Amino acid sequence: MQKLFSVMFLTLLTMTVSAQEKPPANYENWGVCPFECCTYRDWTANDEVPVHSQRDDKSPVTFSVQRGEQVEGLTGVVVTEKPGVLKINRTVDDGFIKGSHAPQLKLHAGDVVYLLTPLGEGYFLFWYQGKAYISGESLRTMPRDDAQENVMNWWKLVRNSKGAMGWTRAEKFDHIDACD
Repeated sequence: MQKLFSVMFLTLLTMTVSAQEKPPANYENWGVCPFECCTYRDWTANDEVPVHSQRDDKSPVTFSVQRGEQVEGLTGVVVTEKPGVLKINRTVDDGFIKGSHAPQLKLHAGDVVYLLTPLGEGYFLFWYQGKAYISGESLRTMPRDDAQENVMNWWKLVRNSKGAMGWTRAEKFDHIDACD
């Protein structure tokens, strides 16, 4: 009987550890713009854009932005539905957290990190053993031959000139990229 409980405990422990290695489903990264020079400011629609009451394409359309109309991009959230997978190919010190200038992790060849959100210039938010980190130079320059692409949606909260606000996933805006 004790052996049975030991096997059940080890199985449960293994399942718990495995579950913690992967990020939660639909991981939300609030306030980020998911590419280099991306910025929240006044944007101009380059096509008609439906704007929803909630972050759901099935929610009611609150208003539509017409081609050439300007809206204010207020904030956003990148929802990672499926993280990318990057297999580490050599030992590196990487993984930064807000407020720290030193890497928090020593990653070894064979370790796996889960790519959540691109942050521009090859940097990204990644998940490793239950926590989110910002990549540093070591991961930015690591070959991504083993990386599986992630699936994400970038929901943007916008406000029109009449003060109406809502959410869109549309990529039909100019002036999002501050480098242009």
